[in-house]
Amino acid sequence: MKAMIISVGSALLKGSATNTNAAFLSRELTALGFDITESIMIHDDEEKLLEVLKKAEAQVEFIVLVGGLGPDDNDIVKTTLAKHLDLDLVLDEETQNRIMTYHKNSSLVMPKNNQLQALTLLGSTPLVNVTGLALGMFHQTDTHHYLLLPGLADELVPMFIENTRPLLLEKLTDKPCVSNRIIRLYGLTMAQAHQELGEIATTVENPIIQIYPADIEIEVQLTARADTEEDCHQLIAKAEKQIEERLGEYIIGYGTENLPNIVRQLLKENKLKLTAAESLTGGAFLSEVSSLFEAGLILDGGIVTYSEVTKHDALGVTKKTIETHGVVSAECAFEMAEKSLKMFDADIAVSLSGVAGPSLLENEIPGTVWVGIAVKDQKTFARKFHFGYKRNLNRRHSVWSAFNMVRKHILEEEIEEVVYKK
Repeated sequence: MKAMIISVGSALLKGSATNTNAAFLSRELTALGFDITESIMIHDDEEKLLEVLKKAEAQVEFIVLVGGLGPDDNDIVKTTLAKHLDLDLVLDEETQNRIMTYHKNSSLVMPKNNQLQALTLLGSTPLVNVTGLALGMFHQTDTHHYLLLPGLADELVPMFIENTRPLLLEKLTDKPCVSNRIIRLYGLTMAQAHQELGEIATTVENPIIQIYPADIEIEVQLTARADTEEDCHQLIAKAEKQIEERLGEYIIGYGTENLPNIVRQLLKENKLKLTAAESLTGGAFLSEVSSLFEAGLILDGGIVTYSEVTKHDALGVTKKTIETHGVVSAECAFEMAEKSLKMFDADIAVSLSGVAGPSLLENEIPGTVWVGIAVKDQKTFARKFHFGYKRNLNRRHSVWSAFNMVRKHILEEEIEEVVYKK
């Protein structure tokens, strides 16, 4: 079924708000089997919305309207659609009671027009807002289907996941069961991922395979539709095996948790403490660790040694190592990791030293980075990376590469191109 997303709000066109909702909905609806032919943004203007609705109805069967469901004068989506379809707006008493209770319990004065949030098209299916007040709705005519969702992402996303997706499965799809699987990748570009998976993604219709950037990681989402959950799982397992055969070396995990969270869980499960000695990353690795839930279980402390003097005076890297091999070297990475391991009495220590850019350092080009790993009662090792010329992107990839080396070490996976301390 063809669908169009219409995002309503002047803030979107002025650039004061980012349209993350359209990206989310495009991803979710495509996974359910809808063909998104167009996604547009318009001002909150009744005449313009009526014009766009007529255009949409001539092109698609399913129209998704985002935003314009609040109590303000410029929230015109419900009233405009009601006018367009020649339908009355009726009060949803459950939503009205929630609005009144909210304002009573919060000691806030309820705005005069707040009741507008509880109005719904006559004959439509109300969609409860689990995190806000504005009511969503789903309405069907003989020829078209209309979905109205709030404009705030923290209201739209839970409304879609908890109430809308099950309804669409029941009303508009031919398969009662849908199952999702996310495969997380790191260490390759989007272009490489598309090149490796393009053939599978275009030839396999079920499950639908979608590839998305997720910060500096990549998410591959598999969505299967079938008559039973078991059939869905079998379809996903078959496609997952094909992906693993092609990109297994880049798979860092499954689900929505990113690499630092994956490592956090591994450290927690194995009751391991982590530390780090950082140079070019300036504390970025330790900042990621300390931002994690229950960080105190896996981290006691770490150290930033940006200059050569600090590496020697504070951490204890020998002058001989610095003078003989330089700071952009395996030898320096070895010592930094070992010294921090001892200093903080950790189980695993990470060191990061290299050239963030944009200038050369020790005749090494920007993006040249050594990541060292020291482990209690085991041989210290390090790996040299070559990233790029963008300073802060190099620093971010350095942090993620360090996390990935820790992940592979704990899981006893092979770490490519490592150098061991003699």
